[in-house]
Amino acid sequence: MSSVVFSVPNQAQSTTLFMETRQVFGDLSVLPKAVVIDFSTLRFCRPPAVVFLSNLTHYLIRNGVRVSWRGLDEQRQAIRFLDDSLFFHQHLGQRLNPGACPRSTTRPLVEVRHTDSHAWIASDLIPWLQGCSGLPSDAFAEFRTCMSELFNNISDHTEFDVGSTFAQWYPNENRLQIAIADFGRGIPDAVRTIEPDHDDQSAITRAFDEGFSSKSLPTNRGAGLHFLRQNVLEHLGGSLRVSSGAGSVRFSKSGNSLRKELYSGLGYCPGTMIEFDIRTDQIDFDDVGTVDFQW
Repeated sequence: MSSVVFSVPNQAQSTTLFMETRQVFGDLSVLPKAVVIDFSTLRFCRPPAVVFLSNLTHYLIRNGVRVSWRGLDEQRQAIRFLDDSLFFHQHLGQRLNPGACPRSTTRPLVEVRHTDSHAWIASDLIPWLQGCSGLPSDAFAEFRTCMSELFNNISDHTEFDVGSTFAQWYPNENRLQIAIADFGRGIPDAVRTIEPDHDDQSAITRAFDEGFSSKSLPTNRGAGLHFLRQNVLEHLGGSLRVSSGAGSVRFSKSGNSLRKELYSGLGYCPGTMIEFDIRTDQIDFDDVGTVDFQW
């Protein structure tokens, strides 16, 4: 392939972008020489889309692909949202509108290296979460541990030692949405090093089972991604969606029961995308303690 067009869908969210990725790049095993990212039809953009588009751009450029842009109409609301998120500042070196700035309801797009992640979580993300929710830092103690360990895992599973993240607060809904993504080998491949017979959806589900770890030595095994799921669902009143490869799983609670919704045929997610949906009016202050986890 010499040059291809990646058309950002009208409704830009993780699933629609995964479909476009599959159609344009397959599994990214063979990359074109040039890519045009076309925003002409974009009308609505969710936090996971901001993160995914940013990660995809970084990935293509780091692999020698020439990336260009079109359809950047500053009058469209979705483009203004991306501009305020600092998406274009990060990738074009300047904002489309000089007056664009992060909104109080968002934590701007940032590419965080593992070496800087713990400081960023402590000094940026958690204070912002406190400000949005009106809750003390104790409410997010376990979530802070979860985020730190996610960046540890990015360091373990991607050659670039970096992940992208973006967050948005919906004050009228008492809801926070946070997306974090990397371009590592992905959860299914890690799980299949231990249990080879899983498809991508069942591998993701297996990674979140209590006591499971893809680490081969007992001394390397932490509490597992089960702790992340438990923390978000039980203590933060939220849901969790995990996409990797051709699989996607959404974890939520219905009463006291755990719900697992498995999706396939939704395209392709390079690396791993984790979407947190947190209810700030349902946070439980129970002290779970501090643990380590691995995938």
